[in-house]
Amino acid sequence: MLKKLTPLVAVATVLSFGISAFAEDTPMEKEMSAMNKAYKALKKSIEDPAQKAENLKFIAEIKKTNDAASKMEPKTLADQPAAAKAAYLEKFKASMADFGKHVEALEAAVNAGNTAAAKAEFDKLNDLKKKGHEEFKKD
Repeated sequence: MLKKLTPLVAVATVLSFGISAFAEDTPMEKEMSAMNKAYKALKKSIEDPAQKAENLKFIAEIKKTNDAASKMEPKTLADQPAAAKAAYLEKFKASMADFGKHVEALEAAVNAGNTAAAKAEFDKLNDLKKKGHEEFKKD
């Protein structure tokens, strides 16, 4: 019985090591993951005025993680030619700042109880998220 289990234990050990090695995220990926969790939760309740307090918590998390990530460098910066890196990083930071402005507008709409404006800002954030990921995220 032990002879049969030994290879399985070895395989399980190798697989668990491999999975943990792949699970290591960069600091930016960790921030973006936290932002995405709050974003997904907000998506479910953004049009519900009864969820105002909860929505404001999600927005606060998005703001916090956006601020932190905007001070970091995307992995794709390393793929840019040396001469283009500064412009690429500036474009990334401008994109993150624009996203942040719309998060502020979303927060103001939620605070005002204007669900139509909140939904419109959330939709704008969704567009900015897609555009940003297409341009700055490595697959």
